[in-house]
Amino acid sequence: MSIIERIDEFFVRRTASERFLIITSIFALIIAISFEYLVPMSEGFLSKNKAKKEEIEAKILADKSYLNSMTVNGDPEYYVKFYQREIENAKQRFAAVQDKYNYLVHKIEELSYLLYNKKRWAEFLDSITKKANANNVDIDYISNTFLDTTHEFGHVLEIEVGCNGDFQNLVGFLNDIEQSDLVVDVYALEMEGANPTQLQFKVSVWGISL
Repeated sequence: MSIIERIDEFFVRRTASERFLIITSIFALIIAISFEYLVPMSEGFLSKNKAKKEEIEAKILADKSYLNSMTVNGDPEYYVKFYQREIENAKQRFAAVQDKYNYLVHKIEELSYLLYNKKRWAEFLDSITKKANANNVDIDYISNTFLDTTHEFGHVLEIEVGCNGDFQNLVGFLNDIEQSDLVVDVYALEMEGANPTQLQFKVSVWGISL
């Protein structure tokens, strides 16, 4: 016999009042168990979800407050755009400074020939001999004096040259010296004789003494 059949048989043997009492007792037991176990569980679940809801609401409120603080004249991206412009302006200023720096470096390189020291002194003296050979001019003597000037820019080297050769060659020789990459001044020329012509002259070199 199944459990259901046994339950039916049990209730058949009972009077109506007994059946009512038994069913009432069962419902009372179910309600008691519900209050004992299910209600606390439900309250815990409700409390947990309520706390989570409040946490979400607080976060939403904080986000709204942050967005309101970042909004200027109705534009929520005002500060993003502002700092993007600042970054772009900084890049342009840096590029302008870089251009100025490159320009100064270029100008310094262009003016580097004004920086005069003993090495450049020797190179210039050597160039006089090379220019003479290129123009078929014979050098009789070269004397030089280095002037320890205290000025930032001035006459730093004085050279005297004695030479001889064809007149046209001597003119070409002087022209090559005057076109030197250094700042030079040819003066005190003395010329005599012909075929060959004797020439004496002085050269002053100007620059910045190191």
